[in-house]
Amino acid sequence: MRRIWKYIAIVQYALWLVAVERFFFKGNASFSLGFLYSSLPNNPSWDLPALTSEQGQQLDEILAQPFTYFAKGTHCYAFASEDGKYVLKFHRYPSHMRLFSWLKSPLAYRLDPRRIQIKEHNVARHAEIMENYKASFSDLKEETGVILLHINCTEHLKKTATLIDKAKNRYSLPLDDVTFILQHKAKLIFPALESYFASGQTERTKESLQHIVQLIVNSWQKGYLNKDPVLKKNYGLLANRAIYIDTGDLKQEKVKDMESHLAEVTAPLRQWLQEHSFDLCEYFYSLCKNSLNCVCKEEGTTSSMPPRSYIKK
Repeated sequence: MRRIWKYIAIVQYALWLVAVERFFFKGNASFSLGFLYSSLPNNPSWDLPALTSEQGQQLDEILAQPFTYFAKGTHCYAFASEDGKYVLKFHRYPSHMRLFSWLKSPLAYRLDPRRIQIKEHNVARHAEIMENYKASFSDLKEETGVILLHINCTEHLKKTATLIDKAKNRYSLPLDDVTFILQHKAKLIFPALESYFASGQTERTKESLQHIVQLIVNSWQKGYLNKDPVLKKNYGLLANRAIYIDTGDLKQEKVKDMESHLAEVTAPLRQWLQEHSFDLCEYFYSLCKNSLNCVCKEEGTTSSMPPRSYIKK
């Protein structure tokens, strides 16, 4: 009988340890270095040129400072630099793509039909995201603010990044071994506009609106479509331009109806403008109208954008 109670106590203690570990794991934004390491083989089509000496020097200067946990997105963990100018994003791999994944689920992703389907979807989605990363890095550097992209495991970088997670743990991470994006840190659209508007910076607000429209038009001209066009979280503002914060859904795909696409992406912005300033709303309407006229001129078509009366005072 004592032996049974002993086993029960051991099981209870083990369950308590698991609960405690999960509590602290969740409190640390579910971050783990193990999630950054992939078991997938290198894909030659995702190879990128080695750094030039100038790029290497720039990277050394940026990495001389620590990066502190900033946010977690759908695909990445983001760490912000101490000077507030840069963000390091590390791709987060699902469990079956991580190193030693078989230790956790040795048979599930081989025998369970539902898990097999999930794995197939994740592998296909991962390939799509990596292709989007590489294509946008090549064609949309200004539009994404990306300084450096690294996908496959390499041996030539020989750089490490100092990371500080949400629980204040410090890590030294070799960058050759992980998929990461180094990007200029942008302000989210609506907090930035709220700040400019509240402090009476009308001209800066107008410049920001111009930058947002220009970003969408420039991407269209280069043949790119944002498949996740959520303005409040996937677009941002730098000092001199707007950028895409999330580059994983920037796909090489021609927008068939630029007018509808512009209206869809900027719908929350138009609502914000109508709630804050009729004059700014009219200004934004003129921006969109002029940009669409230029687009239509290139295509030999005519804009059917509604009259100014659609703007409510």
